[in-house]
Amino acid sequence: MSVRVLMVDDSVCVRDVLRHHLECIGCEIVAEAENTAQAVDLFQTVGPALVTLDVAVARSGGIGALALFRTMRERQPETPILIVSAIAFPEIRRTFMREGALDYIVKPFDGGSFEQVCTRLTAIFPQLRPHGATGVSLAPQARLSAGPQ
Repeated sequence: MSVRVLMVDDSVCVRDVLRHHLECIGCEIVAEAENTAQAVDLFQTVGPALVTLDVAVARSGGIGALALFRTMRERQPETPILIVSAIAFPEIRRTFMREGALDYIVKPFDGGSFEQVCTRLTAIFPQLRPHGATGVSLAPQARLSAGPQ
């Protein structure tokens, strides 16, 4: 059984790169949100096993990324939330990690940064394949910057 993932990011390019990496290890992307209001609705509807969240996702319905994060943690504290963001300020990173984020990856990321996350994900979800275990190599475009945010 695959790990159901909700991706929250307003960049289609970033979602494409994340999708590639996550699907390579056995995840299933069940929903994608471009803003915080969509994310709240989809989180309740699809019940993901994992969420990826961009700190700079478009704010909607009066909800920012941190409020969205807290709402998801309150409703389903067992659901890991992986922060994937171009915002690298240490205080923001510390806030999300202190509040229970699985990890905080700074974009643009490369295969090496995703390898660390992959190790954490396979420890949490034993049904996932270790990165590269599928025999499918990462496409060069997946290793590059996801483009403008």
